[in-house]
Amino acid sequence: MAFEYRVSIQFRHPNMDPDDIARHLDRQPVRSWRAGEPRTRPKGQPLGGNYRETYCAFDVGRGEDGELASCLLDAVTEFEAAKAFFQQIRATGGRINFYVTWRPGNRGEVFDIGLMSRMAEVGIDLGIEPLN
Repeated sequence: MAFEYRVSIQFRHPNMDPDDIARHLDRQPVRSWRAGEPRTRPKGQPLGGNYRETYCAFDVGRGEDGELASCLLDAVTEFEAAKAFFQQIRATGGRINFYVTWRPGNRGEVFDIGLMSRMAEVGIDLGIEPLN
């Protein structure tokens, strides 16, 4: 059996407007907030306090085919066009990462040096969270 995965790209920044990130990527975020806004649950209920940093997340891909490396390669290829913008985000205190949730099957995955070096060149970190 292959494994199931879901990939998003997440941005964190001390003060950037999440709408600027969305415009640069020409995508709609699945969740976002701006530094200083009141904290809320995903459905809008208040949590108390304010967000310390801007956050913006976008869906990248998902599958049950065990082709996570291929999904990441397609995504990094798309985001290479935004490399200068990503470098600006990182240079001004921001962080960018692919966030992967992974429900393991009976095989693993290899992220080869070509994929990892392209991600590094664009400025994208990799986070993986296994699910049960």
